[in-house]
Amino acid sequence: MLEKGKRIPNWKVRDADGREHELWDYRQKSHLVILYDPQASQETVSQWQKTVQAERQRWDWLHTAVLIAHEAPKEMTPGAYVIDRYGMFWNYFPPDEWSFEGLEKDLVYYEARHC
Repeated sequence: MLEKGKRIPNWKVRDADGREHELWDYRQKSHLVILYDPQASQETVSQWQKTVQAERQRWDWLHTAVLIAHEAPKEMTPGAYVIDRYGMFWNYFPPDEWSFEGLEKDLVYYEARHC
């Protein structure tokens, strides 16, 4: 498991659309939220995608990229990961314990703490 405040590995994840992402590509550009649940149904993943698109202004305002991972390294356990723009692991939420509103609050708290 990742340790809070430590740099994340340069993991590669494949998103729900089949594109591959290297996590370090987001460093110095944006915060990163990774949603990963290999047990999620296609309907659930589609709903996540629609929610992210519908709330694009929220994520842009927070300077946050949201990745819905379809494939991830074996070291990643299912859940929601919050990584800051410097590539440091900020927080983790188990699959049944995250919401988009909770992720937003976590990022707002992070920004308030670091300004």
